This record gives sequence, structure tokens and C-alpha cells, in this order.
Amino acid sequence: MKDRKDLFGVVLDLAQVIQASAIYPEHHQRVQLLLSRLHDRIRRVSSNVGTIHIGIVGSRFVVDEFPFLEMNPALEKLLKDIHEKGIEKISIKEGLTSGELKRFVYFLATGKDDARGARFEAIDYGIIQAIKSKDGAEVGESTLSRSHILYGATEVLKALLKSLAQGESGASVSSAQEIVASIMQGIRQDAHLFHRLMQMQSHDDYTVTHSLNVSAIVVAQATALGLPENRLQEIGLAAMLHDIGKEKVPSEILQKPGKINSQEFAKMAEHPVAGAKVLRKMDCGSDLPVVVSFEHHIKYDGSGYPKKSSKRQLHPVSYMTQIADVYDALRTYRPYRESLDIKTTLSIMEKGRGTEFEPRLYDNFLRTVLADQAGAGA
Repeated sequence: MKDRKDLFGVVLDLAQVIQASAIYPEHHQRVQLLLSRLHDRIRRVSSNVGTIHIGIVGSRFVVDEFPFLEMNPALEKLLKDIHEKGIEKISIKEGLTSGELKRFVYFLATGKDDARGARFEAIDYGIIQAIKSKDGAEVGESTLSRSHILYGATEVLKALLKSLAQGESGASVSSAQEIVASIMQGIRQDAHLFHRLMQMQSHDDYTVTHSLNVSAIVVAQATALGLPENRLQEIGLAAMLHDIGKEKVPSEILQKPGKINSQEFAKMAEHPVAGAKVLRKMDCGSDLPVVVSFEHHIKYDGSGYPKKSSKRQLHPVSYMTQIADVYDALRTYRPYRESLDIKTTLSIMEKGRGTEFEPRLYDNFLRTVLADQAGAGA
């Protein structure tokens, strides 16, 4: 079983030794003591869990699947040092020697080694321009793929959705915006993000992973439309919070292994209105999250829920979110059915073009997905 305290201890010790190495000479007793402590902790933790994965989501660390939410000056410096080298994820394997650890610490602290020239046997790290394996070769399908920065976001988002639903806005909204920024970065750096996302589905926290996926898919659609960067942030946040009303739905309905009955569906169908009410009470920077939460289950022809009171068109982001919502739901494993392959998913969705889905936005979505799948070799 993974020990969260020990995993976080690796990051804390790494931050402290980097801070010390920037102040004291290389052979100073303080530096040697901290290096030895870090090496001992890494050996102990890696013998238990195997590879230790350290990632960055927004301005926070995620160690394996655990979000590390508390920051201090040493951790902030470590984050800065990693960011400056374009590193988004570090993996430390068993067998790390003290000499290799020391080289890596000074690489992060001082930049003595060039990011492209530094080679390590037991440490892999992802950089913005390329991913280096231990032999220095670039890898395309490595476990350090740039979009894997999103893996740890599921745990962060899980806590955020709960706090937002309970009316705790402020820092929570800011953290949600940081996740959207990471998604935007992932899309800019990884042209095949859809393909990657389908490999990170969570069976246990469907709403959380689904919200993350929908946000990424909607941002990709908006990017393909050429919308400006500041709009992408707003759109991604609205898409990520579209299902926040499900926090008000009883867990026995959300987690029911079979299909829900008519009474349970009626309760589930309340979540768009419930979500809009929650979001209306907080400052999300715009009204778009409220609008998308309320509208994302209303179809292009006006059917769906809640019942539409006029013939006016919905907000375009609501249509884009609805498309992403259906796509991800069909592609994801559920307890009552297997996930569908892309061909089957798109053949089902194609039947809804012009009725369920706004046709021009659906066509834009289809081009985005097909381009991604062609490039990913799927």
C-alpha cells in the first residue's frame, strides 16, 4: 500500500536539498546530510512502490495519484527550478545511486547539465521540446508523455468539485483555472490528447475523470475554431464544471452498477439546475459556467432537460460541451456496459447530427477527433 506521507517526503526532501545546494558549497555537511536523507527515503519508497512519479498540475505537485496541496518557500523554489527547465514530470526508479541523485539535484538547482545532454539511468524526466529516455533517445509513447501531466489532476479536481459544491469558492475557483491552464498546455504540446485521455479513464471516480476529459475535448474544439487564449481559459473552466450539480445527486444513484430507473433518472436530471444554482453563488470570472451547467443536456432540437422555454439557440459552448459529454460517455467503461470503440461511437453520434448536435460544431468536433486519431495511429 502506498504511504502518502513517504511519497510527499520525497518531494519535501528534494526541495530542501536543492535549497541547501544553492546556499552552501557542494561538500558542505548540510548538503551531504540532506542528500543522504533523500537517497535513503527514495530507496525505501521505491522498494515499496517501484517507480516514484512526481508531476506538476498548475502550481502544485502531484506524487503518484496524490495531490500535494501545501506549499512552502522551498517547494515553490523547486517548482520554479523544474518549470525553468520545462520539466513536467519526473520518474525515479529503483536502483538510484547516490552519485546519480547528486548529479540530478545539481542539474535542477544550478542547471550545470544541459537539459538535452543530461543522461540518467534511474531517472526519467519529461521536457517541453522532447522526452528523453535513459539512453538519451526521444520517445513518442513513453509513460512520460507530456499529456500525462493530467493524470494527477483527477485527484485535485475531485477535492475541488466537492468544495465548490459546498460553496467554498475563492481559492477553489483559482485552482480549477490552474487545471484548465494545464489542459491548454497539454493540448498545445500534445496533438493527440484525445488518444491519451482514453488511456486514463477512472472506473471509480467517473464524474471527476469525465469532467477533466470533457474540458480537454471542449478546449480542443475551441482551439480548432481559432478562439483566443483568454476565451479558451473561460471555456475550459465552464466545461470542467458542467457536471458540478452531480455533487447534489445521491451517491447510490451515481454509483449504481446497473441502469437507473425512472425515479432515479428524474433525480439525476436535476443536476443541471442544481449545478447552475451552485455556480451562480460564486465568482467564476464570467457567467459562462452557469450557462453551460444549465444547458449541457438540452439538445440542438430543443429536447432533453431541463425543458427549454423558448426557441432561442443555446450558447455555442453548451453545444460543444454536450458533444464532448456524449463522446466521452460512450468511450468510457461503465459498470453496466463496456466502453465503445471510436468507430462505433462516431457512428452513433453521426445519427444525432442536426437533431441532437449543432451540425457545424459537430463537424468541427469530428475533424478534431479524426485528425487526432489519424496522427496517433488509432
